[in-house]
Amino acid sequence: MEEPRSTWDKRFKARHYSYRDFHTAATGAVPAAYVFGANARLMSKWNWPTLGDWLGSRPCFAREVKVLCTEDCYVMFVSLNPVYLKLIGQGYTDHQILNGLTPLKEAVPATITEVPEFMPADEQITWCPTYGVRIVYYQATVAGTIYIWAEGNTEGGE
Repeated sequence: MEEPRSTWDKRFKARHYSYRDFHTAATGAVPAAYVFGANARLMSKWNWPTLGDWLGSRPCFAREVKVLCTEDCYVMFVSLNPVYLKLIGQGYTDHQILNGLTPLKEAVPATITEVPEFMPADEQITWCPTYGVRIVYYQATVAGTIYIWAEGNTEGGE
């Protein structure tokens, strides 16, 4: 069995992850969202697993996301809240966590939405969210085409 410290070191120093996904779309004035793994799962559940796919399966999260857009745009990431995950691991239910019925005495949201980041046209930028579940994108001035490459892994299985 691997030591917890080794698992964390390996995870944060990783350059590539087990699962891959790709998405392309037009940016618009209204924010649009893409759930990581949705296109990969269209081919097979084995391409981007989630909880309950098979006995002992764990959810897959985006760990490295490369984005390129043909025009200026904004992107923001939505990730699972690590505090929420910790409370789930301690045996609390969604109802208890979301309604402040834990020792924290306050509601803990299941996700964290990051601040929008400006992306200049034709620049490829890489982000490394910890528990990335989706990306939200919208145009800065004019519509363009956005390309999203995601690599993910299942927590505890890397």
